[in-house]
Amino acid sequence: MKMRLTVVEKAGGRDVSYRLRGIVLCGYTGRDQSAIRAHIEELKKEGVDPPPSVPMFYPKPFWGLTTDKDISVQGKETSGEVEYAVLVDGTKIFIGLGSDHTDRELERTDILKSKQVCPTVISGTLWPYDEIKDHWDRIEIRSWVEISGKKTLYQDSTFGTILPPEELIGMVQQRVEGSVDGIAIFSGTPPIVTGNMVFTNRFACEMLDPVLKREITFDYRIHTLDWFKA
Repeated sequence: MKMRLTVVEKAGGRDVSYRLRGIVLCGYTGRDQSAIRAHIEELKKEGVDPPPSVPMFYPKPFWGLTTDKDISVQGKETSGEVEYAVLVDGTKIFIGLGSDHTDRELERTDILKSKQVCPTVISGTLWPYDEIKDHWDRIEIRSWVEISGKKTLYQDSTFGTILPPEELIGMVQQRVEGSVDGIAIFSGTPPIVTGNMVFTNRFACEMLDPVLKREITFDYRIHTLDWFKA
């Protein structure tokens, strides 16, 4: 599948065509073990068993990735997770903003299927990794959910809390056949700040570079199959 994306670099913006052949969703990738334990505790509250090891890697077909502003899901207990996304194209690495949207009810029994059953969202804009590598840990990442009609902060962290792209690429490379070119790698997510997961119909997130003074944002609406009478 070819995706039309925009690379924004210091010299300006340019459109690119990226041939996607798969997705790998990384989990439990925090550099701080206490943050990993916090995320595991968040999942335990939702009835999800602790992982057998960390990090974890979940494959997904290429057709599961989208830049759409609206996604459709089957269950009512689904939620987004803000992450950075890595796209490798030969010797070049590009960074985007992503959300590993997950069916939390299904996650209690099958984590892999809970991720495969929902669309994974990626920004239509990417940054060249070479331009942000020297201040990587300072880049901010956060998300919001809509609660009772109000935009509420849901996650707030920096890239310094998550394993860097080179490590994720190396670990994913060990698990895929051939090159990682064409594999969208999602980094794993920071802990939530609300204390509990929120199931809502809107998710928004941003990636902010305080050095180059630029940001990537997106938001999307979540639609359930409430039009069908069971």
